[in-house]
Amino acid sequence: MGSKPRGISASRGAAILGLSEFQTPLEVWQCIMEEREPGFNAKNGYIIPDDLDSAAIRWGLAFEVAIAELSERAQGKNIINRELTCFVRSYNGYGNVDYITCHIDGMYNSTDVLHEGKTTNAISFRNKWGEPGTDKIPSTYQVQVQHQMLCTGASECIVSLLVFPEMPEVWEKSGWYTLRRDCKYIIQHEDNLETDILLWARVLSEMGYFHQYKIKANHDVQKMLVKYYSEFWHNYVLTGKPPEPRNYDDIKRLIPNPVGTIVCDAQMTAWILEYNAIAKELSKTGNAAKRQEKLKLRILNQARKLNPIMDEESQEKVIFLDNTGKKLKQYSNKGGFR
Repeated sequence: MGSKPRGISASRGAAILGLSEFQTPLEVWQCIMEEREPGFNAKNGYIIPDDLDSAAIRWGLAFEVAIAELSERAQGKNIINRELTCFVRSYNGYGNVDYITCHIDGMYNSTDVLHEGKTTNAISFRNKWGEPGTDKIPSTYQVQVQHQMLCTGASECIVSLLVFPEMPEVWEKSGWYTLRRDCKYIIQHEDNLETDILLWARVLSEMGYFHQYKIKANHDVQKMLVKYYSEFWHNYVLTGKPPEPRNYDDIKRLIPNPVGTIVCDAQMTAWILEYNAIAKELSKTGNAAKRQEKLKLRILNQARKLNPIMDEESQEKVIFLDNTGKKLKQYSNKGGFR
């Protein structure tokens, strides 16, 4: 254990595996490359991802200490080693993997059991979480806690969950917000009404909104994580080559200033013609919409790998032509793909 660069942290693991709703592998890669080489994205003409921020993140961060206290009461043990950074020095068959790091919420005293605190809203709890006391938690958190147990050698992780009856966005719209003061968080209303976060947490717990889940270390899963992380690190981080984009936002970050004319081969021409055919349909929802989005991603991803012809017509956009010179499509930051 000790202080190391973040590398592949536990919160990034699910994104690398393509399981995160909030980050893609490309976004994680961009962040890691920027940490290793400040200015990397600007130098390569990429737009760096925005920091993750939302009402859910803000309220979750504010309740971390309160959830730890609820957890100590529930387990009858103090939580130590809070906010500790850990990393894996080596792994059998993979050599030096000290780029695999984690930042734990804590560990129960005199045990090898980790504490991990989470918050969610009532709707998400019903849809994504299993019966309290089991190991049925969302897949993104399964990856996170197995990652943490890999780094620390812990045998178990107790995930403590505080459920908000309302979505934090609703509270913020009604004037409530979290505020950090004197090294601790409070909840304040825009009318200057102030309340203690620990009090909120205790009341929610008494109302039945606090739950715990026990996750055992799974060495087969941990071995799989190391395999994927090692491939990601060696194929993309050490080479500086970006992973394949997963969505349109990924493409826009990789091609912030699209310019040039591309003469399409048969495959790209077929993709564009199929895209155009879907665009003419009366209904573009469901599978048709998904197919169209997939085609757009394929076309633009292929375009970024080619060397377009620079001419006067394509000063601020990419123009796609078939092999006869007929214009098929164009793409720009302002006009999109049309």
